[in-house]
Amino acid sequence: MQAPIADEPRDDELRQLLDAASDGLALVREGEIVWANASLARLAGVAEAKDLIGMALDELFVDAGYGLPGVDADGPIRCRLARAGAEGRSVVAEPVGGLLALRNGALRVRDVTDLHTLESEVLRTGRALHDANRELVALRERAKREAAEREELLTVVSHELRTPCTVIAGFNRMLLSEKFGPLGDRQRHFLEEIQKSCQRLNSFIGNLLETARESFSVGPLEVAEAPLAPVLESVVGLFEPLLRERRIQVEFALDPATPRARFDPPRLEQVLTNLIGNALKFAPSGSAIEIASRPLPQGGRLFAEIAVADAGPGVDPGDRQRIFEPYVQAGPGPRAGGLGLGLAICRRIVEAHGGSIRVDERRGGGSRFVFTLPAAEGASGFAGAAER
Repeated sequence: MQAPIADEPRDDELRQLLDAASDGLALVREGEIVWANASLARLAGVAEAKDLIGMALDELFVDAGYGLPGVDADGPIRCRLARAGAEGRSVVAEPVGGLLALRNGALRVRDVTDLHTLESEVLRTGRALHDANRELVALRERAKREAAEREELLTVVSHELRTPCTVIAGFNRMLLSEKFGPLGDRQRHFLEEIQKSCQRLNSFIGNLLETARESFSVGPLEVAEAPLAPVLESVVGLFEPLLRERRIQVEFALDPATPRARFDPPRLEQVLTNLIGNALKFAPSGSAIEIASRPLPQGGRLFAEIAVADAGPGVDPGDRQRIFEPYVQAGPGPRAGGLGLGLAICRRIVEAHGGSIRVDERRGGGSRFVFTLPAAEGASGFAGAAER
C-alpha cells in the first residue's frame, strides 16, 4: 500500500513561517521591495509589512560608510535602517542564496544594533584601560622617585643626627676620664646620664632608619615580663632638662591594679620617648603632661593600658587615623617638624607586641595618646608600684 503524500504547505502557512523568523526578509524587484515579512516591518518601524511594498532600497537603508545593498555591493554590507522619527537600527543586509543580481532577488536583514553598541563599549573600555595603564606607569615612576628621595633624606638624617651625637659622646667620655680635672659625685652622675642618653639616642636613630627602610617592619622582639613604672619614670627622666626649661610638670596617675606587662624594654622606651617628646613639643609652657596606666580586660584577655596626655592644640578628628601613617604630619605650625615617622613607628612596635594605639581628645582640651600591652602571665596587679 502506497504511503499517503503529505500536503504541500499552503501560502498562508509559508507566510506565517517567514513572519516568525527573527531576521527581516524581503523580495526585491528592480530595486524595489515587492514583499517583506513582519520582522523587517518591525525593524523598519512601520505598522505592517505591506507598508514597505514599493519602497526603494535606497529609501529603506542609510549608508553607514560601507555603501548600500544591491547598489554598492552584492555581498553582506553593514548599513542602517531608516526609521521615521527615530534613530535607525544598525543592520547587516545580505542576499539570500547568492548575489542580489541586478537588484533582483531575496534579501536578509539582521539587526546588529546591540552588537554595534557592544563593540563601541569594548573600544571605549579599551581606551579607558589604556589610559589607566598609562596613569599606572606614571604612578609607579612617581613612587620610585619618591622612594629614592626618601632614601636620600634618611641618609641625610642619619648623618645629621649621628654626627653631633658622636661628638657629644666623645667629649663626654673625655670628661669622664678626668684627664681635664677631677669630678664630683654629682658631676659624674650628670655625665653618666648624658652618656646613657647618647647611647639611647644612637640606638633609636638606628632603629628609626632601619624600620623606615624596611617599610616600618619591626624585627624580632626580646620580650620580658616586667613592671611598667620603672620604665615610665626612666624615660621621663631623660626629658627632665627640657621639662624644667619649659616649666612643664609630669603628673603620674598609675593605677595600682595595673598588671605587669610583656614587652621589649628598648622598644617600649622608643614608644614612650616618641609620645612624651610629642607631648612636650605641643604642651603650652607652664602646663602639665599626664601619664596614666590602668588594667584593661579586653576580648577575654588582660592588658595594661598606658596613656600620655597634654594640654596642647589636640588632633583634628579627621586626622586621628592618618597620623599613624608614615610621613604624615598633622601638627599645627612649624613646631610639628620631623619626618612624620614617630607615630608610625609607635604603631608598628605596639602592634608587634599584640597591643593597639589610638589618640583621643583630652578632657579639657589637648591630645591623649593611649596604647595597650599584653599583661604578663598570671598578672593581677601593679607589681612595680612598690619599687618606684
